[in-house]
Amino acid sequence: MASGISIAEIKASKTLLYEGWGTDWSVDFNWITPLKNSVAPMGLCEGYEMKANSIGGLNTYNGSPGGSWGKYSPLCSSTACMLDKASLMEAMIACNAQVGIQNLTSNKGLEVSDQLSNQLKRLARKDLQSGISSPSKYYDLIICCLEDGRSRAYKKGETKNHTLLSEIVRLAHDTEKMSAPMTLGDVCQFLDTAQASLYRVCQKNFGMGVIEMMMQVRMEESRRALLRCQYQSVAEESMIREVAVRYGFKHAGRYARRYFNSFGELPSQTLQNA
Repeated sequence: MASGISIAEIKASKTLLYEGWGTDWSVDFNWITPLKNSVAPMGLCEGYEMKANSIGGLNTYNGSPGGSWGKYSPLCSSTACMLDKASLMEAMIACNAQVGIQNLTSNKGLEVSDQLSNQLKRLARKDLQSGISSPSKYYDLIICCLEDGRSRAYKKGETKNHTLLSEIVRLAHDTEKMSAPMTLGDVCQFLDTAQASLYRVCQKNFGMGVIEMMMQVRMEESRRALLRCQYQSVAEESMIREVAVRYGFKHAGRYARRYFNSFGELPSQTLQNA
């Protein structure tokens, strides 16, 4: 990670149900790059429909770690760009970017121009291959996107559903509560929400039940943990087992199969490429 910035690109062989980063120091901007033409939506970032020129994740400025969520099609890649909150706001105040500050603090996503979108994507592609050489370029481009971007209205009731999904994701991140499997009744009681409401919001946004969704969140968290590991071939098996158990997967073989179905590679391959 360069000073005040980190970027990553995510691709998957099946729909990703969650790829939020979520830290207390950063705003986690997100954009997609279509890999194939499709009339179907490519993704959602915190409920904001992601299109070719969308920038999502703005609400992580006011959010808390562990509550981000998204849904991304295998027909696109998703790029996450984490910028330091304090540095970003300081830069925006310095250049009197009042519209940008308003957009950052009150929107989940924006639509930006072809020119800005293409500049941001070209810069990220280059730096993902060769490393970040100029963090200030990202701050400058993101500020331009925030200043010039257009907001999009939400349908009635969507905000409440998005809040509930964030609460589900945050619960799935709670290591203490997830140390033992939770039943559907346990989840309903903890979130103080009726089973029918949980079922409806999870099916609508992810096409699955709440327990399966929470399991997928933990699966993708385990992938991020493997990507952060320093590869040591001698300790590979024990390292994978430790990560799997930490995120609630007690059976190594089942974990590996589910991991492969989600990401198109085995945990050992992710670890070797970290």
